[in-house]
Amino acid sequence: MTTAAITEETKAGDANGATAREGRGDLLDQVSASPRPRVSASSSPSPSSPPRAEEIAVRVVGLVKRYADGTEANRGIDLEVGRGEIVSILGANGAGKTTFLRQLTTELRPTAGRVEVFGVDADREPRRAKGMMGVAPQEAGLFESLTVREHFELFARLKGLAKREARAAAAEVMCGLDLVREARRRVGALSGGQRRRILVGLALLGRPPLLVLDEPTTGLDPDSRRAVWQVIRRAVAAGATAILSTHYMEEAERLSDRVAVIAGGRLAAIGTLEELFARLDKTYRVTWRDEFGAERSNLFGTFAEARAFVARESLSEFSIARVSLEDVYFALAGRRLTDAGGAAGGTNVTGAAGAAGETRKEGAR
Repeated sequence: MTTAAITEETKAGDANGATAREGRGDLLDQVSASPRPRVSASSSPSPSSPPRAEEIAVRVVGLVKRYADGTEANRGIDLEVGRGEIVSILGANGAGKTTFLRQLTTELRPTAGRVEVFGVDADREPRRAKGMMGVAPQEAGLFESLTVREHFELFARLKGLAKREARAAAAEVMCGLDLVREARRRVGALSGGQRRRILVGLALLGRPPLLVLDEPTTGLDPDSRRAVWQVIRRAVAAGATAILSTHYMEEAERLSDRVAVIAGGRLAAIGTLEELFARLDKTYRVTWRDEFGAERSNLFGTFAEARAFVARESLSEFSIARVSLEDVYFALAGRRLTDAGGAAGGTNVTGAAGAAGETRKEGAR
């Protein structure tokens, strides 16, 4: 006689409601073969209540970037980010994320629209606006002959810190990003992941009130990625605001107060995880294997409907989970989010909003 083991979990905070999954197979293939959730109709891309005027760190109004060849990289983006928020921006390659961030940091001048940083018009006063930012671009040149410590101390001095303050700031950043052992190594001898951490560290120097980070953890191993998350959280806890782009669903779920989706140069949606999940008409997925061993799944509007389906079909081995942020993204943007390292986040990974998950296994049917 077989023993059934049923587990249910609701956990607020990091990735939650994750359920165990039997069998093998590529997660992307499994998701692609699954039913797609539909997005509820909405007249506005933002279900969130906007921050009050005095709480706004960044205000973007009608932002358009049109290149000489007629390409529109951004098409009328409106966005407000509150002080002390972490906002992650999701979007496929070519969706307009980097163009948006480059306009925010004054690297590109908008074709139309306005960007304000703590009330400062970034187009009219770019140096003043840029002076309030710590920026980590996707790519940037580093001084190959300098050591890691020299790099941080030099840039800290360029940001106006006194010599003693620059040393302290460099030590703090190296410690937070696990670069202490590399302090005396020349940058030219470092790996790509270590260089990436240096770029993030340069943005953090001087404790700027606004961090703008373009895919800050791309190419990093899991430990380094979590180290970057921790330094971003500490900066925000100390009063900073952070806007970052990412391809990693887990990163957006664990790190963000709100998540924005850019698709085709437009802001398709922005909100908390719960607000984004609420835009789907079906938010629970039942996954099981048929008699031929093939994985199957169906989507349901409520947990009760999912359980009723399991009972009706007499399934003996199945999982029930909330849809993931990747499902939400795919429904909103109409395409899967991938990067050079593949999509991040599995089918059964849910966000900080909390979810109920269930896995049940019995003997063969």
